[in-house]
Amino acid sequence: MTHEVRGFGGVYECRNPVDRTIKPFPLYDIAVIGAGGAGQMALLRAVLNHLKTIVFLGDPKTSRRSRQTWVSEVENIPGMFDLRNPITASTRGVLQFIEKRSDLKPFLAAVKKAAVAIKKEGNVFTISASDETVQARFVVLCTGTMDVQPEINGSIEPIFPFANRGDVLYCIRCDGHRTAGKNCAVIGHTSTAGWIAVMLKERYDLPKLWVLANGKKFEGSSEVKTLLGRYQIQILRGKIEAVLGDRTKGLEGFQVAGEKIPVERGFVALGSIVYNELAKQLGAALDDRDHLVTNEYGETSVSGFYAAGDLVSGKKKQVYTAWDLAVDAVDDIDEKIRISKRKS
Repeated sequence: MTHEVRGFGGVYECRNPVDRTIKPFPLYDIAVIGAGGAGQMALLRAVLNHLKTIVFLGDPKTSRRSRQTWVSEVENIPGMFDLRNPITASTRGVLQFIEKRSDLKPFLAAVKKAAVAIKKEGNVFTISASDETVQARFVVLCTGTMDVQPEINGSIEPIFPFANRGDVLYCIRCDGHRTAGKNCAVIGHTSTAGWIAVMLKERYDLPKLWVLANGKKFEGSSEVKTLLGRYQIQILRGKIEAVLGDRTKGLEGFQVAGEKIPVERGFVALGSIVYNELAKQLGAALDDRDHLVTNEYGETSVSGFYAAGDLVSGKKKQVYTAWDLAVDAVDDIDEKIRISKRKS
């Protein structure tokens, strides 16, 4: 049995994993897994360097759980102000740009599936996506993270309509300015939630602020508790029973233990889900928050296996940071490939 990997650079025959009579898997210089903020820059830099590149774009399931899908507007990146779903749009623009360029097109293949398995034998990685398998000398993992959503009456669904409207926010660096002049509630029970509330007050002097612990004991540090008290930011431990408002009018507040908390903006501060499944398959080192530990160039503890974007330990969760990390990773790979060619 054979199947095809269709890419901008052509159609490549692959063997089915159970059929060992067909020619070897296609071998690429770089496999980029994920095509959000980090992935788009990694594949672009690799193609501009004329490295034979394959990108795994993901499937409908990974798209639904991807942060880029839920980012409808970006106001802290020059050039993205007027784009709807700007990260998805910029990825599409990168692919279209390469497709139109006869000098670049041969260097990229794209798989519209999610990579589900990876292994390393010698200096070669084998990556599989359902029935498609390819090999690469280097891999840049750009699968990212997703924000943990608050459960309200046992479901995370009630928050989504307001998150889609931009009334419920997740990144103070990206969206803190959207709270100016409005009442706001921060959902979370750790110091992170407390510090977000403190920063919102200090930066934008919001009229009223609450921290909603949603049924849990607030575990903030003594320092953050002192500041919350100074700024008269109340911590409510009761469970959130309902999100008030609708898709048309927007967020009107939260019902907590029978009481209406009147706010026009909400912030979620519950941590992240890190999409590190493939890294775990290779045994790559993780920090205590499950983010990948890398060197200054993005290389993990597994030689030749790089990471870029939100899943990298100790880095800002920003598009411009993801771009920078991706460029560093691909440039390091490019140098290693060039050095190996000199020795051959």
